[in-house]
Amino acid sequence: MFDNIREDLRRARLANQGGEESIAALIRECFNPGTQAILMHRFGAWTRTVRVPGLRHLLAAVHFFLDYIFGWRVGIYIPVRARIGPGLVIHTWPGGIVFPACEMGKHNTFIGGGIQFDYETKSVGEECWFAPGTKFVGKITIGNRVRTAPNAVVQTDVPDDSLAFGNPARIVPMRRWKKSPAASTPPAP
Repeated sequence: MFDNIREDLRRARLANQGGEESIAALIRECFNPGTQAILMHRFGAWTRTVRVPGLRHLLAAVHFFLDYIFGWRVGIYIPVRARIGPGLVIHTWPGGIVFPACEMGKHNTFIGGGIQFDYETKSVGEECWFAPGTKFVGKITIGNRVRTAPNAVVQTDVPDDSLAFGNPARIVPMRRWKKSPAASTPPAP
């Protein structure tokens, strides 16, 4: 849990605090509503691993109460059953983000509000970037390094390295630009 939180806070400081690595930036980030929702999810997921029955139930009750308060205040719902990899960032949080109860890879970024997943989403890959207003409908799988355009409505599986845009969403493969050997060598004097 603490490794995931450490990576979440590292990526959030890069995205939200301009990469500043001071205590003040960490404190500012901890007051970011998107980061608070992520920390609440991490705490809730951790409470499910506690093996002492009385303590587990007490911690689950505390999580339920805090999650209700933060969810109502922030408008971000992350199911405790969701298995989210490290490095999750919610960049601008104007609320209305509903996460799926599935496995999500590491280093995913959510920009803006209105992002909603169907509760039956199968899985979400790594290093994805979700724009404001994106909706995912149905039992779909989202690949690695997927990008969505604002207000896209995705109703089919999205393969790796793709862009989804429009309503209904069109899926377009993104080219992975590679440096040519000539570009990596310094110019001759």
